Amino acid sequence: MKQKKTLVKIRFGTCSKDCYGSCVFKGYWNDDIFINKLVKAIPSKDHPFTNGFFCPKFKQRENLVYHQERLKYPLIRTGPKSENIFEKISLKKAFDLITEILIKVQKKRKSFTSILGAFYAGNSGLISQYAPLRFFEKLGATITNGGICNEGGCAGLTELFGTYSITNPLQLKNPATKLIVIWGSNLSVSNNHAYYLVKQALKRGTKLVVVDSRCTQVAKKANCFLHITPGTEYLLVKMIIGELIACKAHDEEFLSDHVESESLIFIEDARVERKKLLEQIGIDFQTFQKFVRLLIKYKYHTLFNIGYGVQKDYNGGRIVKSIALIQIVLGNLGKPGSGLIYSQSDFLKPTIQPLQEYIANIEGESKIKEIPLIKLGSFLSSENYQMLFIYNFNPVSSLPNQNLLKRALMREDLFVVVIDMFLNDTTKYADIIIPAKFDLETYDIISPYYIPGLSINIGGPCPYEDCLSNYEFFQKLAWKLGFETSSIFQESEQTIFNNSIKMLPLEIQNDLNSQGYYLLFNNDEVPFNNSKFPTPNNRIQAKGPHFEFGENDLKRKLNLKKNEFMLISPSHSYFLHSQLGQLNSKYLNEFNKIFISTEDVDHLNLEIGSEVLVSNNYGSEIYTLAESSELKSKTALIYSGLSSSSKGNPNVNCFIPDKPEELGFSGSYNSAIVRIKKIV
Repeated sequence: MKQKKTLVKIRFGTCSKDCYGSCVFKGYWNDDIFINKLVKAIPSKDHPFTNGFFCPKFKQRENLVYHQERLKYPLIRTGPKSENIFEKISLKKAFDLITEILIKVQKKRKSFTSILGAFYAGNSGLISQYAPLRFFEKLGATITNGGICNEGGCAGLTELFGTYSITNPLQLKNPATKLIVIWGSNLSVSNNHAYYLVKQALKRGTKLVVVDSRCTQVAKKANCFLHITPGTEYLLVKMIIGELIACKAHDEEFLSDHVESESLIFIEDARVERKKLLEQIGIDFQTFQKFVRLLIKYKYHTLFNIGYGVQKDYNGGRIVKSIALIQIVLGNLGKPGSGLIYSQSDFLKPTIQPLQEYIANIEGESKIKEIPLIKLGSFLSSENYQMLFIYNFNPVSSLPNQNLLKRALMREDLFVVVIDMFLNDTTKYADIIIPAKFDLETYDIISPYYIPGLSINIGGPCPYEDCLSNYEFFQKLAWKLGFETSSIFQESEQTIFNNSIKMLPLEIQNDLNSQGYYLLFNNDEVPFNNSKFPTPNNRIQAKGPHFEFGENDLKRKLNLKKNEFMLISPSHSYFLHSQLGQLNSKYLNEFNKIFISTEDVDHLNLEIGSEVLVSNNYGSEIYTLAESSELKSKTALIYSGLSSSSKGNPNVNCFIPDKPEELGFSGSYNSAIVRIKKIV
């Protein structure tokens, strides 16, 4: 008897993790296998950013998809909140209970506004994020808006340029690029695909400057490294612009033709106090002068890459805006080998917006009420919200003011439903957990935020019948509530995907269908090469003040007491925010450590490996003391992105205030000050 031949199917896929890369790949599937249906994923060699390799954090995605700890059945709480103690229930029972609670809340409150949906970009697919809004719009419920990431920097750049997407990042590989300035971005950890392009540029002879509060791996490769005190970026900019003007290196013609209120930049920089600023910034004059000389030498051929950590300050948007002034003053915009790289999503907004509106099915004025995501804990502390749905998001890891949030989630009259793949910090506060499908088991469209383009997921089969995508869950819940005849809940996820693709221009459709991705620009294309930006008069808006902000906050940071430290909380090199803990669990103990410089260890008379109490007005936790040669004195580092379902792990965000960044209202994670005390 002949054995049945196994047929392997190839499906296009995109890593939808909230990451710069959005790696494009081909998934090789054996749909006939009972469990391990995804055989392997091969990264695209043709995609000019993926370049044939995955990041080291997530090389073996099939190991995570079929991980033994993956949730396969709905769970209902049997233990106290703050612990992951559940038992299995049927999917029908889960929907019955959720529906029962939802109707009770509606009858008690006479509306659905006390039903709250909290979500973010843990899965950055458009359908994953926005299709559930069909449900909340139909109810007239409440959702979170805004974010916790790069919104401040985007707002600051938009004030200048009318957009925050200014430069094609593939300029990193343009031969015209002679100097690359990496400002506040640890590329080797956070964006190793851009790091690969930078290394290729260095081999061609391109020079590299790094400005950072840490001596990172990419900083060690730099021709010039400015190891600055956190939060002093705008003071450095003030000095640089003053020096450029003094050397008459500014581009008078560009400023006159394309910049509104350009004279205000000159007025502010006439008041530079060099010695005082150098002391505050924490660098010597020789290093500063070397940077300025490189900027002048490679004028019109300098490319800036700004990291998102720079704007995680109360005044983060203004800081990013000030950094952009250097390129404006030099005229380094709209030319090959020049520009400023930040988020790229605004380039595709005209293309994406109609898709988002269709996917969310919101026409005209929405009935949905919105609250700021960054203040979720504060809003949940009131009794205005009695039912909470959480998807694409692990707030009890990633939101600030964790103690306030946890107290709010402990409310007995708050019913919490979490949709996720694994038990985590947030599921500790869930009443019911719905097992989620992985991204590559769904149909979706992904718009990367580092490379302007689109790519797709063609969903492969999920072996666990109770697992649902975000849209499938809310579609079924809508049916339970009697909305099964509504046309918006009759469309399947695949139908929404297909209709969205058909809405795109034919060129984009063809590329997505043939290679799984579409790129807006070729390698050598230069956006805004006519120097006309999308502001009301097409000129860059340089109206200030640009440097008169944050004085009291900076004074506090620069006059710390003996045991006080500025706290920074970057992502760990093997985690994506709160994701990938199951693959990289051997690094979990890194989240129990607080790192300070060797100089500070000696100054405080502490011992490496000893337990210390870390505290401020928002929280206190016990950490193990560790030292790092990367850090400047009076700076402490605790990794963010803890991904653990175990009890008792400290989380750095318990020290972070939920006061939002002033322009984009995102998280000001690098504005906290903590005290370190020896435990006797």
